[in-house]
Amino acid sequence: MVIKAILFDLDETLLDRRSTAAEFLQMQYRELVAGQFGDALSQDQYAARYFKLEEEGLVKKSDLYPALVASFGLPAELSGPLLNHFRLRYPEMARPMNGAREALQTLRKVGLPCAIISNGEGGVQRKKIEVAGLADLIEFALISGEVGIRKPDRQIFEMAAERLGLLPSECVFVGDNPTADVLGALNAGMSAVYFGEIETWPLELPKPDYTCNSLGDVVALIATLE
Repeated sequence: MVIKAILFDLDETLLDRRSTAAEFLQMQYRELVAGQFGDALSQDQYAARYFKLEEEGLVKKSDLYPALVASFGLPAELSGPLLNHFRLRYPEMARPMNGAREALQTLRKVGLPCAIISNGEGGVQRKKIEVAGLADLIEFALISGEVGIRKPDRQIFEMAAERLGLLPSECVFVGDNPTADVLGALNAGMSAVYFGEIETWPLELPKPDYTCNSLGDVVALIATLE
């Protein structure tokens, strides 16, 4: 196997999605929810329900906020301001995972182009990439909201390989979601690296080719595959 490019998921792989989202939800609750509805629900309840409904980022925010508001019995018209607040403020808080920039720099130095495949809205995801300081280290970002295809659909992985002028089998994909990232990459013919820790792999899903717990581990793994 000759590896010629490394493709990455964005949230919770190159970006620290979970802790950033937790901080953002504190701000959103304080600015848009607490004043009118603080007696009905706490900040902790608001954040916990958000994380439950978003399914590790798989649910579109345009679907998430109406569901979140409805789950607490709040006025339906609140979902619009909450969604707009997310689109405007959340990207400004984006921060990279430990070692993200260093990993991309190292891979580029050894001649391996890097790109991103991400589910989400184009404007939001691109702003996060820019704020986190990753834009100058990747060839491109394919974002579901712009191309009309969401992971785990194999087409978005194939599209990325084609844009690089490569076969899917010449690419490695790194991501934290067993379905969107690992299943999608494997179905497209890429090697899949699961990024994170999981106690029990879902029985209905194919297992990744490799597992790494840090971006430094990813770089070390890729060095053994070249």
